[in-house]
Amino acid sequence: MEYMALWFLLGIIFMITWTTKGFQLWLKMIITIYYLVLSFVFIMRKEEIYRQFHTIPVPNTFWDANSDWVSSLIGFYFLPFLLILLFNYYRWFTQTSGTAKKVGIVLSLIPSGVVFFCLLFIFSMYGYRP
Repeated sequence: MEYMALWFLLGIIFMITWTTKGFQLWLKMIITIYYLVLSFVFIMRKEEIYRQFHTIPVPNTFWDANSDWVSSLIGFYFLPFLLILLFNYYRWFTQTSGTAKKVGIVLSLIPSGVVFFCLLFIFSMYGYRP
């Protein structure tokens, strides 16, 4: 239950990756393996930090190590995800004809951006420091 937000994020990334028609099968598999390995490393290190530092009362070193670990991996999760989204939008925009449809595509960037930044915020909460 602790990593529900991570599984939700991975589900969105995998769904977008596997439905992108511009990606070859080998690229889809590489992206999937990349995120699975990254998630495994993320969870293992986070659990190691928890076991190493989490005592009562919780020391500041736990919060520092946990926050540093999460903030160091945010780019590894969200930069490739952003590139996948931008690739999809670029292909969608260039393959569409008609001004009204192109305006609709550009306007759909707004809710997509909001969802992207909400996911970024939710993921960053793994590194929450009170």
